[in-house]
Amino acid sequence: METTDRPPAHPILSAPFRVGDWVAEPMANQLTRGETVRRVEPKVMEVLACMAAVPGETVTKDEFMAEVWTGTIVTDDVLARCISELRKALGDKARSPSYVETIRKRGYRLIAQVETDVEATAVDGVAVEAAPGAVSLAAPPGLDLRRPELPTRTRPTVVLWALAAVAVVALGAVLAYQAGVAGVRPLATTPLTSYPGDERDPALSPDGSRVAFAWNGEAADGEPGAFDVYVQDARGGAAPTRLTNHPADERSPAWSPDGQRVAFVRCGVGGECGVYVVGAGGGAARTLAEPEGLAVEDLVWSPDGQTLAFSARRGRQGAFSLHLLPLDGSRPQRLTSPASTYPGDLAPAFSPDGQRLAFVRTALDGRQDVAVVSVQGGPVRRLAREQKGVTGLDWTADGEVVYAANRDGAAGLWRVPREGGAPRWIALGSDGGEIAGPSVARRGRGIAFAQQRVQSQIIQLAPGDDRGRLLLRSTRDDFQPAVAPDGSRTAFVSTRSGSHEVWSAAPDGSGARQLTDFGGARVSSPRWSPDGRRLAVSARAQGNADVFVVLPDGEARQITTDSADDVAPSWSRDGMWVYFASDRGDTWQIYRVPAAGGDPEPVTVGGGVAAAEAPGGGLLVIRPDKRGLWLLPPGTDGLPQDAAARRLPANLSPADWANWTVSGPYVYVLERRYDRAATVVRLDPSTGRRVTVATAQDVPEDSGLAVFPGGQRFLLARQERADSDIGFVADFD
Repeated sequence: METTDRPPAHPILSAPFRVGDWVAEPMANQLTRGETVRRVEPKVMEVLACMAAVPGETVTKDEFMAEVWTGTIVTDDVLARCISELRKALGDKARSPSYVETIRKRGYRLIAQVETDVEATAVDGVAVEAAPGAVSLAAPPGLDLRRPELPTRTRPTVVLWALAAVAVVALGAVLAYQAGVAGVRPLATTPLTSYPGDERDPALSPDGSRVAFAWNGEAADGEPGAFDVYVQDARGGAAPTRLTNHPADERSPAWSPDGQRVAFVRCGVGGECGVYVVGAGGGAARTLAEPEGLAVEDLVWSPDGQTLAFSARRGRQGAFSLHLLPLDGSRPQRLTSPASTYPGDLAPAFSPDGQRLAFVRTALDGRQDVAVVSVQGGPVRRLAREQKGVTGLDWTADGEVVYAANRDGAAGLWRVPREGGAPRWIALGSDGGEIAGPSVARRGRGIAFAQQRVQSQIIQLAPGDDRGRLLLRSTRDDFQPAVAPDGSRTAFVSTRSGSHEVWSAAPDGSGARQLTDFGGARVSSPRWSPDGRRLAVSARAQGNADVFVVLPDGEARQITTDSADDVAPSWSRDGMWVYFASDRGDTWQIYRVPAAGGDPEPVTVGGGVAAAEAPGGGLLVIRPDKRGLWLLPPGTDGLPQDAAARRLPANLSPADWANWTVSGPYVYVLERRYDRAATVVRLDPSTGRRVTVATAQDVPEDSGLAVFPGGQRFLLARQERADSDIGFVADFD
């Protein structure tokens, strides 16, 4: 039978074209937007070019197979993965697409505008990609903006041009500092409180004259008491007025728009919470609402006085989400639904017109972003992407968002336009400490905030011990310890250099030295290789998280390069592979990549946020949407069988991705309670038998857990200090 070659129904574009804000170059397999360059796989580019040939029209799955995978038999999952990778590269979302729309049971279509008369902008080498909303190199004075040196294959000409560009940018940063920051008078900060205990949750009255806050005072035995709500004159001097006095904690004060009342949250020891209101000058409190089964935090009052917003979750576990509470007696309405891998959505703040809520969204490894959502619901939009954590925010009267964060090693305040963009640093004359919970006057001048001093240190426990002893002493945060397989060295994350880095020490804590120099990137979960010579670590060197292998001399080699977040690395027993969790697909899954670098391959289909090879074979996995620890047994090919996964008796949440480890024939897990107490449990994955071996108090969420060979010594983090005072800046507007 005679056959002829027919042209495809949707010819794939090969010349450069523009799609939305991006220029696509099919022959270079790259997308460019301004100075941002993103490489994609050839098939991903072909999928985009196929749709770009017929913008607005649906391309069916059969047409994709005929045009992109001609002569090859593949499954629908391959196309779905390409679409997912394409959306990641374009910064698109499946639920609220701006580029690629899913046509249910048919295919996909490109909904962004396409232009075909475009010149190529290909760049040799790998360009540095700025994260959305990332700050420019012009930064607060004295900050070290170094980044780790990563291996690249770049022609000498490109290197010269890159060096010239860096010089120009650096000169611009210096000039910006000399012309701007150096001439800015820091805003004077007045300490409003300096009481023993913890003063937190500041709320500035609408006219800026008073600050409401929560304080746990001091009980008769010298221990902290329950939190109560107080009001302090913003000019200082006079003693604060106590508004509440109850055995239960009363926190999160929120001013009514007229400044006459203060709403607050009262929570009992069992987690049950109620929302109450009291006059700003004192008096009897009355109940506004008792949200059934909700643990409530971060209360805020709407500008029209008709609604309260808060963060809440059910019980002591799970993710916080935003809720609206109408004051007409209606039930609370859930506004956001963060993934269960997140600790949740926190710190809501109403926009001046009351139509939006800005809030803090926390990622799996602790990164926190500034986000905004309509009070009518709908998609969540990110305003600023941070690495070190956002500790609160508020709106200014002109509609900007002011937030507290530790970025590039500097704890302070930043402001970002409501449309998003590069955050701008706010010069403060403060006396140190992390800044949290900024609150801005709505009808006057001024901003109040808490100045926190939180310190975690690594302690050593022995079986049966419930106190432990301090192993590593410093004035900064030390956490997430790891012990080399032969017990000869420890590694841990520390801020003692001014930013998160990996440090190493002897087993007794002596001889601590800095191993990495990421220069301000958030670093987490160091894990030793089986030979004890290398460490795998996750770091946000370019905004998103990637996996690096740290060599004995401290050189950090990047082994994942996807624009998604790659976190929680662990080694295979033969040292040939590194497992990690990634959101490069539609859900968090476990992947593995050759330790020397290469193409990652998926391992799970049922989800995963952390994994490690099991002592007897198979893979241990923390799921993103379920509690517990899951064992994926090995198949005949030796690979983990996700479909045959079984749950082991370990009380771990997705947020505990760093709080477990494998040592010898056992798995050790750190089971935390709501009161920050924790239990170290030894688990036999082959039998499911569990034994409690130690307990600890004041354990932070991201503690980490390490075990010395033989299981007779454990390392974890303990919170040594957590207090705060209230500061006030009168001339802020």
